[in-house]
Amino acid sequence: MKIALIYDETTPGGEGSWVEAEYESPESIEALLNAIGRHCDRVVPVPFGQDMADVLRQQKPDLAFNIAEGREGPSRESLAPAVLDLLQIPYTASDGVTLGVSLNKAMTKRLARDADIPTPEFRLFYSAEQAAAEAEMLRYPLIVKPNYGGSSVGVGPESIVHEPGTLAEHVACCLCRYQQPCLAERYVEGDDVTVGLLGNGEVEVLPVGRVVASSGMYSEMTKKFHDREVICPYRAGRELEERLRAWSLALYRTIGARDLARVDYVLDREGKAWLLEINPLPGLSPFYGVYPVLAEAAGYDHAALMGRIIDLALRRSAAKEKATHERLGARTAQQYPHR
Repeated sequence: MKIALIYDETTPGGEGSWVEAEYESPESIEALLNAIGRHCDRVVPVPFGQDMADVLRQQKPDLAFNIAEGREGPSRESLAPAVLDLLQIPYTASDGVTLGVSLNKAMTKRLARDADIPTPEFRLFYSAEQAAAEAEMLRYPLIVKPNYGGSSVGVGPESIVHEPGTLAEHVACCLCRYQQPCLAERYVEGDDVTVGLLGNGEVEVLPVGRVVASSGMYSEMTKKFHDREVICPYRAGRELEERLRAWSLALYRTIGARDLARVDYVLDREGKAWLLEINPLPGLSPFYGVYPVLAEAAGYDHAALMGRIIDLALRRSAAKEKATHERLGARTAQQYPHR
């Protein structure tokens, strides 16, 4: 079996698009290739880009292990799955629809709200004028961030808005820098906790983890330099842990996630949990990824985790192919009973 690792290739010197904060390091890519290679005959690296489809046609992999984040825009994470669907190559993790929805923070929060999962109040702003007109209607403090950002891009102490008079300025800066709608969300100060999920059908909920940043805030710079500690398992109390697991599983299924995902929350000073986002394409670096730490607490070392993800994707693909053939066979039998 041949597996293609679909990944983002950073530009020389690490310069380029701001979303490169989400890309895995070359060392992490090498570690992933080695781990995946333990579960197949051959693993080939395929960088995300305009010639990706041609490379895949040439390589003809049996499965793609997708970790590509894309480059720019609200559909950037959906591009690699769309190409793989077009080429009819099965792949790990969620499809383009789920990745597109999850990257849209406001849409994800609306889905969570419909599922009775608590999430901080928010507004989506498209202009500084809109922010100025609505500033007095909101509860403060707020945190302003790009709606399609990942890896805490645009999040830091400077993103917090304490009074209505400065909201329009914060929104204007966010719009100018990131060229996309900005989410103004009620800022909840507290502990960052996260829940990992692994599976399809019978989904395994991994132990709850807590991310502790040395600066006190899990910001863009904290993630960029991996300046944090992951405590897992994190004992938040049986009742709260059960709620976190139930909410995470509900959102996983609501959004249509496949194989794996990570759901992030913040616990306020009163111990109440608030959903921040779901990431169906979590970082898998064995050096600094949060998700592998959660999996390790459940008994998966890095190679075993890669094998489990591969197995889930293969089983899902085989089940889909079987169901499709059975449906086509039944339809043919009805249309041509003499055969």
